[in-house]
Amino acid sequence: MVPPFNFRRTSLWIVIVVILQALTPTTITLVHSKTDEPDVSALNVMYGSLSSPSQLDGWKSSGGDPCGESWEGIKCSGSSVTEIDLSGLRLSGSMGYQLSSLTSVTYFDLSNNKLKNDIPYQLPPNAAHINEISAQQMVFLCRDLSKNSFTGGVPYSLSQMKDLEYLNIGHNQLKGQLSEMFVQLSKLKELDLSFNMLSGNLPQSFRNLTSLTKLHLQNNQFSGSINPLADLSLNDLNVANNEFTGWIPDELKDINNIETGGNSWSSGPAPPPPPGQKSNPHAHKPLSKGDEKSGLSGAAIAGIVFGVLLALVLVIALFTRRRSSTPPSHFIDEDRVSQRRPFTPLASQELSNDSRSELKDFRELKMMSLFA
Repeated sequence: MVPPFNFRRTSLWIVIVVILQALTPTTITLVHSKTDEPDVSALNVMYGSLSSPSQLDGWKSSGGDPCGESWEGIKCSGSSVTEIDLSGLRLSGSMGYQLSSLTSVTYFDLSNNKLKNDIPYQLPPNAAHINEISAQQMVFLCRDLSKNSFTGGVPYSLSQMKDLEYLNIGHNQLKGQLSEMFVQLSKLKELDLSFNMLSGNLPQSFRNLTSLTKLHLQNNQFSGSINPLADLSLNDLNVANNEFTGWIPDELKDINNIETGGNSWSSGPAPPPPPGQKSNPHAHKPLSKGDEKSGLSGAAIAGIVFGVLLALVLVIALFTRRRSSTPPSHFIDEDRVSQRRPFTPLASQELSNDSRSELKDFRELKMMSLFA
């Protein structure tokens, strides 16, 4: 027996199917639109700054889903962009101004392009590999911006990238001096600043690059000494064709791969290091107990001064005594006169004032001779 037709139940199922069909595209879109909004916005700006090149398949100047739509050169982890590799695509223009929003990017390679203007002050803050040159180099956690036409200086924002392991900004047109930007980059393993127009002395913060094994500075205008490199654990060093002077530190002469030609090195043996260097372990050292004993104390100096003064007093006293041993001429004259005239006792009141004065002087001289 055929069950009766239920119009209400059939209508309900039709409504459910229609609703599901209407929601399905939205649901699919929600599943695939998974890229973080700050990353999407930064790549949109970058695409426009590069003049919307056709080489960047899938890229858009507004919106889009870099991770879900597999944009050219983009790799993701979950909803975050982690790698940008656009090397060798003949790109021109600049990189935009929102790269600091790409907080999950650890690999950033735009080498072998025709990019120009200054390197942006704000780069992906957590990138460990930055490459701006050869696209054939195997890199990890790096930034490569080499072999472009970047101008200006090396951005100081690099100093905040504590996880940076590889930095290549060689073969550009960078100018100016390096600031003390390497203090916190103890993880940096490879650094290439070659073939630019950088000048000035090497910053002392190079000494903080304790993990550095490869350093290329060739074909710049660096000057001064290379002493800040002496204690680094380098196995590949190229400082050729600069304006360096002085002597090559002995610590660097055993490097397997080293290039130093094209500079103005001094000839002959190197002078001893200035005070404060390692070869002088006592420099800037607090005084020890032995050092304190070896120096002259304040009491000793006072004793010496007192002795000198005492000797001077004795010399003066001796000289005075010798002078007093010869009686004054007026006493001799008085004796001669007394011999010629008869003895007449005089009363004390008859003594003249002059005689009293002379007698007083004689007593004072006698007292001084006794003291001496």
